[in-house]
Amino acid sequence: MVDQTRRDALDQDLRGLPPAPGLWGLAVTLALIGGTSGLAKLAMTLVPLPEAALPMVFLVAVLLASVAFGFWTGLFAAVTGFAALNYLFTEPLYSFHISRPQDVFALLVFLLVAGLAGLLAGRLHDRAEAARARAEALGVLSHLSSDLALATTPDEVLTVALHHLEALAAPALLVTPQTLGNLPATAVAAAERCLRRNQPQPAAAAGWPGEDYGFLPLTEGLALGHGRLSGREAPRRAQAIAALADQTRAALQRLDFADKAHAERLRAEAFATRSAVLTSLSHDLRTPLATILGAASALKELDASLPPEARSDLLTAIEEEAERLNRHVANLLQLSRLELGAAPRRDWVDLNDIAEAAATRARRAFAGAQIALDLGTLPMIRTEGGLVEQALFNLIDNGLTHGASPVRISSGQNGMLWLRVSDGGPGLPPALRAWLAIPDMRPAPGQRGLGLAVAKGIAKHLGGSLTAEDGSLTLRLPEAI
Repeated sequence: MVDQTRRDALDQDLRGLPPAPGLWGLAVTLALIGGTSGLAKLAMTLVPLPEAALPMVFLVAVLLASVAFGFWTGLFAAVTGFAALNYLFTEPLYSFHISRPQDVFALLVFLLVAGLAGLLAGRLHDRAEAARARAEALGVLSHLSSDLALATTPDEVLTVALHHLEALAAPALLVTPQTLGNLPATAVAAAERCLRRNQPQPAAAAGWPGEDYGFLPLTEGLALGHGRLSGREAPRRAQAIAALADQTRAALQRLDFADKAHAERLRAEAFATRSAVLTSLSHDLRTPLATILGAASALKELDASLPPEARSDLLTAIEEEAERLNRHVANLLQLSRLELGAAPRRDWVDLNDIAEAAATRARRAFAGAQIALDLGTLPMIRTEGGLVEQALFNLIDNGLTHGASPVRISSGQNGMLWLRVSDGGPGLPPALRAWLAIPDMRPAPGQRGLGLAVAKGIAKHLGGSLTAEDGSLTLRLPEAI
C-alpha cells in the first residue's frame, strides 16, 4: 500500500509549495507581533513616533518570523501585523474601521510589502532547510561508505547500517524470520511480506495497519526496518534510505565473495601442498619399498642357499628400510594434521626432557649416531610435548642425513626458549633458508623428504619459529601462551 503522507509530500514538492506551518511557529509569531505592538505603544508614550515609522517596525517582526519559521508563518505574521497596525495605531483606534483614505492606502502598501518580504524570506528559509536536510542525508551516506569499507564481518556491516539508518529515520531495526515476534503487531504483516517477496514495503497510509514502519530487504531472510517518513523531504530521505540499503547489501555480498575466495584459495593451496608432498615423497617412498621387496624376495627364493651372514644382512635391511618408511608415513600424517589446523593439546613440559627423549629415539633409529647434549636451565612451559619431540627428531634426522657427525643439541633462553641442533656440515643451502622465512607449508622445490616441512609447520603451529644458521637449525618457542 502506498504511503499517503509520502505521496502528499511529493505532490507538494512538485507544485512548489512550502511545507505547512507548525503550531509552535504560529504561536511564536503571535507572541512576536504582540510584543512588537506593546513596544510600539510604549515607545509612542515616551517618544512621539511618526506614523510612517510604525509599518517599518512591524515589517521587522514579519521578516524575523519568515526567516525563523518559513513562508506560511511569514505570511501569517504579515496578516496579523496588518491587523495590529490597523486596530491599535490607525484612527479610529481600537477598531478595524478606517476613516482616512490615505490610511487605507498605507495599510495596503504595508500588507503588500510585508507579504513580499515574508515570501522572499520564507522561501530562503525553506530552501535552506531543504538544503540542510539533503546535506545531512548525503553526509550520512558518505560516512556510511567509509564505515562499511572498514567492516570485516557481516555483524559489523549490519551494526554500521543500523547506526546510520537511525540518523535518517529512527527507529532502525534488523528483521529476520526469528525476530518477527518482537515487532509491533501492526508491522508484522509488512515485515513478513518484505522477507517473503524480497521487495521493499513502505509504511502504509495513515490509519492503516503498518503505518509506523517501512522495510527494505538486504539478503534472503534479512531486512532493515525504519520509522515512518513524513514532511517535505520524505521522498529524498526515502531515496537516501534505499541507497543505504543498496550499499549495505553490496558490503554483505563483498564479504561473502571474500569468504568464498578465501575458501577457494585454501582449497587450491591444499591441493598444491598435496601435489608437492606426493612429488617429494615419490622417491623417498620408492627407495625403502624397493629395498624391502628385494630383500623379502631374496629371502623367499634363496633362503636355503643363503649363508647366515647374508640372511642377517637382508633382515637388517628390511628392518632399517621399514623404520625409514615408518618415519616418512609419520611425517606425512603429521603434516596432514597441521594442515587441518587442530588446536595444540597444551600441557606443562620440560624442553630439556624432550631433548633427551628425542636424542634417545634418534640413537635407536640410527645405529652408531653420535649425538651430544649441551642443555641449559629452562623453565617449564605449556605446549604439546609430542609435537616438539617430533620436530626435534626431524632436525636430528636432517643433521645426521645431510650433515656430518657429531650432532649437538643445545638449549637456552633469550626472550624465547630455544632448542638448537648443530652438526659439522655446511648448513642449509640459501634456497632452503629463504623457504624457512616464508609461511608456506609446502616443501621447497627439489626438497627431499618432509622432515623440515613438518618441523617448520610444528614451530608455526605452536607459536614459534624455525631458523637456520651456519651448520645449525634453531627451534624457538614462546615462554607463555
